[in-house]
Amino acid sequence: MKILNGMLASGMGGMEQMSVTYMKAMIADGNEVHALYMADSPYLAELKAMGVHLHLMKSRSLYNPLNALKIAKIINQVNPDVVILHGNRVMRLARYPLISKLIRSKAPLIGKAHNFDCKYLPIMDFSIATTRYWQKELTKLTHKPVFYLPNTVKITPKRQPVFHKPPVIGSVGRLHINKGYDILLNALAILVQKGVKTKLIIGGDGPERESLQQLCHQLKLDDIVTFAGWIKDKETFYDTFDIFCLSSRTEPFGTVVLEAMVRNAPVVTTDCAGPLEMIEDGVSGLIVPINNAEKLAEALQTMLTDEKKAHKMAQNARQTVEEQYAFDIFVKELHHLMTKAIAQH
Repeated sequence: MKILNGMLASGMGGMEQMSVTYMKAMIADGNEVHALYMADSPYLAELKAMGVHLHLMKSRSLYNPLNALKIAKIINQVNPDVVILHGNRVMRLARYPLISKLIRSKAPLIGKAHNFDCKYLPIMDFSIATTRYWQKELTKLTHKPVFYLPNTVKITPKRQPVFHKPPVIGSVGRLHINKGYDILLNALAILVQKGVKTKLIIGGDGPERESLQQLCHQLKLDDIVTFAGWIKDKETFYDTFDIFCLSSRTEPFGTVVLEAMVRNAPVVTTDCAGPLEMIEDGVSGLIVPINNAEKLAEALQTMLTDEKKAHKMAQNARQTVEEQYAFDIFVKELHHLMTKAIAQH
C-alpha cells in the first residue's frame, strides 16, 4: 500500500509525535510511506532514516492558495492509495476550494484531530477518533464514518521502581492553559502546607511558561519545582520521577498517560475523556475532578504516602497497556482501518 501522511506543524508536541508513530506503524506493516511535512520539522532526520519519502512545505498559511496548490501537486505526484492528515491546517489546505478539484488521485482522505478543535474534519472522507466517547461525538459532527483507533506506546522492559527521597511528581506536555499546570502547582502548595515532602518536574514548553513560573514563585515553590523544557529522551525522563500527574482541563486522549503507565509510574489524572478510558480509578490509577486543586492534592498524597499501593496500581496499569495499547496491536488496527477506508470510498 502507498500512503501519504500529512502534518504541517514544526513543534514536538503530541500531534507531531503521534504523526511519526503512525509512519512507524505504516512502515512496520510493509507499506511505502510518504510524508507531507514542514521543512523545519525536527523529525526530518528520523523520518529519512526510517525510509520515509519526504515532501516538504516551507509555508503552511491557510490564506495562501499556493500552499493548497503545492499540496494538490504532491498528492497527484505520489498518487497514494490512502491519505492520512493530522490537524486542521493540512486538512483545510487539502480541501481548498477550487484547487482541491485539481487533485486527480481518488485516494480517501482520512482526518485526525489531536485536540478538540476539529472544525475541518467534516470535509474529510473519514475521521479517526482515539476514544469511544470521541467517536460518538465526531459521528454527530461529521455525519461520515469515524474509525476508532486509540494511540499507542512502545512497550519497554519492565522496571522495579523505588521512590526517591523525597518522592518526585512528574508531568509532561505543552505549557498551555488546557493542561491545568496552574492547578497542579496549587495542589503542590497544599501538599507543602500539609508537610508532605515532595518535588515536581514538568517537561514541555509553551505559551504559559512565564505565567506558570510566576505562579510558582508566588506560591514559594521555586526550590522544589523544575521546568525541564521539551524532552527528547522520554524513557529516561519518566524514570526520573515516581508519580505521574495529568492535571489537564481537557484531553482528547493523553498519550503521556500511556507513556507513564508503560514505565510503571503510578498515575494521578483528572477525569478527561481520554484518561477515563485508560485508567480504572483505584485499580490502575487515581482519577480526580478537573479544576480541583484540593482533590488533586489529596490523590497525590495518597500515592506519595503509600508506596506499596502506588506500585500495585502501576503494575495493573502496565498490564492494561500491554493488553490494549501495544504497538503491534496498533499496526494491525491501522492496517484494517486503511483497508476499510479504501473499500468504502
